[in-house]
Amino acid sequence: MARVDYIDPIHHLSGKIARRHKTSYCYRQASEAKYTTQYRKSKSEPTAAQVAAKQKFIQAVSQTISIMTDVDMMASYRTAWKAQLKNGGKYSTLRGYIFSEVYKTL
Repeated sequence: MARVDYIDPIHHLSGKIARRHKTSYCYRQASEAKYTTQYRKSKSEPTAAQVAAKQKFIQAVSQTISIMTDVDMMASYRTAWKAQLKNGGKYSTLRGYIFSEVYKTL
C-alpha cells in the first residue's frame, strides 16, 4: 500500500482508471486518506474460521431477506429500529438494523 498525494485539480480518485489496470485508487472521506491497492487472489485454501464466517454471513443475509418480505415480522423490527434511532442508534437503515440483530443471534 502506498500513500498517494494528487496534484490539483484532482483531489482524489476512487476505483480503477481502466478495466485493464490492476491498481485501484482508494479514498477514505473521514480521514482523507488516499492510497492504492491491488486485488490478489489467495494461493491457499480458506481456513475453517473463514469458511464458518462466510457461512454465518450468508445465513444472516438469507434470514434478513426473509424478514424483509414478511410484513408481520417487519413491523416489530421497524418499531425497534425507530426506537434505536431516537436514542442515537448507529443503524440508519432498517435493513442494516435487521441484519445486525439476526447476525447477533447466529
